[in-house]
Amino acid sequence: MDRYHIRLLFLGVVVALAAAIVVIVVRSNNSHDLVLKVEPISTSDEITVYAGGAVVNPGLYTLPVHARLATLLDRAGLLDSADEATLQMAAELHDGQQVIVPARGVTATPGDPIPSGTPVAASSGPINVNSATLEQLEALPGIGPAIAQRIIDYRDQHGPFQSLDDLANVSGVSVRMVDAFRAIATVDP
Repeated sequence: MDRYHIRLLFLGVVVALAAAIVVIVVRSNNSHDLVLKVEPISTSDEITVYAGGAVVNPGLYTLPVHARLATLLDRAGLLDSADEATLQMAAELHDGQQVIVPARGVTATPGDPIPSGTPVAASSGPINVNSATLEQLEALPGIGPAIAQRIIDYRDQHGPFQSLDDLANVSGVSVRMVDAFRAIATVDP
């Protein structure tokens, strides 16, 4: 074999090797790992929702999926002081939702599908956290039965709150929540 053919053969091997490397690189970049994502399927046809505030029977209610606020309030019952005009009765409820029905004269947060507020009628004055019952404390925005009990326990162990700011010492009560209580709560005797 002469030099020309050897060079040609060598060039062919180099080109074949380069082509093989390109194919390997392209295939490795295009290979995708198959990822199987398994999500739980909710087979429950019921939801559990908490009703509080200006309702006759505050507590947990089990309702059908896609239940509306009106259904929950029919079961919980509304107090005479409830501000029905601020409620979106056709709003769909979701599992784990907390609904606090406001009393007349209490301003709800704009844009809330289901307003938060307090069930205490405007004429009865602010809630005194130093003497409030569990149910009265639950009327404060964001306070459910567990946190209301913690407030009472803290009050029993440490004495009366000196200011509303002291509520932030209770587990589950944030400074932001205390700020929301200022218009509707007091520590005055």
